[in-house]
Amino acid sequence: MSASRLWANGVSVPLVTAMNADESINYDALAKQTVRLAKAGMGIVLLGTNGEASHLSPEERKKATVVVREALDKNGFKDAPLLVGTGSGSAETTITVTKEAAEAGATHAIVITPGYFSFAMGRDRKAIKDFFYKVFDNSPIPIMIYNFPGAAAGIDLNSDEINELANHPNCFGVKLTCAMIGKGHRIAQYTQSEEFVAKRSQALKAQTVTGQFQVLPGFSESTLPALLSRHTGCITGTGNAIPKTIRNLYEKSLAGLQGDAKALAEALELQDRVAAADWAIVKAGIPGTKYFLDHYVEKGWGGPARLPIGGLTDDVKKLIEVDLKEAWEYEQTL
Repeated sequence: MSASRLWANGVSVPLVTAMNADESINYDALAKQTVRLAKAGMGIVLLGTNGEASHLSPEERKKATVVVREALDKNGFKDAPLLVGTGSGSAETTITVTKEAAEAGATHAIVITPGYFSFAMGRDRKAIKDFFYKVFDNSPIPIMIYNFPGAAAGIDLNSDEINELANHPNCFGVKLTCAMIGKGHRIAQYTQSEEFVAKRSQALKAQTVTGQFQVLPGFSESTLPALLSRHTGCITGTGNAIPKTIRNLYEKSLAGLQGDAKALAEALELQDRVAAADWAIVKAGIPGTKYFLDHYVEKGWGGPARLPIGGLTDDVKKLIEVDLKEAWEYEQTL
């Protein structure tokens, strides 16, 4: 991998996939949103849960990856890594999708535990680990584990299992959308131990800027406490809406935790703002996140979500137009 496209500690955003009224992908809007977020200092995650990846065809996934890579390259971000969701129903299909993503411009991939056969494999923890090992062994790019029980039929990897998987040389991190900082702390404590670093540092230095195994909560509502608890950043859907605020929270938190009392006080105030916005976005869901972009940023940058995700309701519109108005106004001051 190019030394200039290593994954950095910090805050990243899983892009929503902009769609037209007929639910076809608006690739032009996707490219513009990519550049907006990159300019705000966010790492780019494509085709995750927020991106409705499971609702896209293989051709759409490949084209979206090409479009986003080109948008980065043509707008001053040639050195930016691109993390692409490639999880699929089996190890074989996941490997195929990952290879296609790499060919299209992905530098790293994020893989969720497949949940369709949770009634069987949910009890077979060896099968779950074997799934990841097979993907690690056959992927041309480094893999991040995506632990999201809500999108994996309730399958929840524990810290012992993730620590075991982390020893593989082609695994560079974990995203924890299980909202468990304690789990993340145990993983970070292990992956920052002398024993682990001695074993994995050479491979990780070829995958990440700091040579650290990435431990990332899937929400920005816990950024400050997560950083205190050894995490390396976060991946947050709310970054689609208020990326500068979240980036500022990350930077102030780091400064505060390094002894700057003024920065720590500012980080706490920013965390108050972000926690409120994050909860509103969680309640609004993907349709609400898309509506935020259409309402505040630029019409057409969001669009509808594909069924079976529900449509936009009046309650969700109110969440965006009223509850997040102040968050957007503050974002505009940065």
